[in-house]
Amino acid sequence: MALKALDLFCRAGGASMGLKQAGFDVIGVDRIYSKNYPFQKIVGDAFEVLTWLDLGMFDFIWASPPCQQFSKATPSARRAMHDDLIEPTRAALEASGKSYCMENVECAPLRPDVVLTGDMFGLNTYRKRIFEVNFPVLAPAPGPRFGPETRPGSVTVAGGGGGSAGTFSAWCDAMGIHWMNRREIVQAVPPAYARFIADWAKNAIDDRAEMLLAHGQAEKMAGQARILPSE
Repeated sequence: MALKALDLFCRAGGASMGLKQAGFDVIGVDRIYSKNYPFQKIVGDAFEVLTWLDLGMFDFIWASPPCQQFSKATPSARRAMHDDLIEPTRAALEASGKSYCMENVECAPLRPDVVLTGDMFGLNTYRKRIFEVNFPVLAPAPGPRFGPETRPGSVTVAGGGGGSAGTFSAWCDAMGIHWMNRREIVQAVPPAYARFIADWAKNAIDDRAEMLLAHGQAEKMAGQARILPSE
């Protein structure tokens, strides 16, 4: 039976696709409907959904709360207009008791347990993101630095595209995403990042299951020893 993952604030499914590629069955949650989201999706406020959704059915939870307050792309005068959802998301993830990952832009107030960039996965975009996790992850080695000689044709997936930022088609190729529209892809997590993190999550889930099994067997043996008749 496949492991199950919940993707909070999933939007059009960049992280969800990476979770699926890692072998998880995925259910997304987002208040915005997207016809391009490729998996099952609950449309609604993530925190409201968490009040009734049975988290016991999931093995792993991913969360990418909106980053506008911390994004360099948001004008400084407008950042206060956006809610800071990092702390309530962290509290919800910690309370779940599940293996989890929270992702955001580099200026967000996350614990930088893992920092990933496109060169680590051979992507033609830098796309630096930070990840807060509650399980061990060993980051991959960096690839060649971005520049006209080492990364010809590299693109910046932001804004409206065009010019030095690259075409929309180049964005799709660089991100490994070919199912989103322009507005969706600028907010997306490259699936390669989520797949990498999810593979480490699977190791943690397997280790936890083995530990619980060993603990149960030890308790069973201890119980049997208590009922052995005395000679």
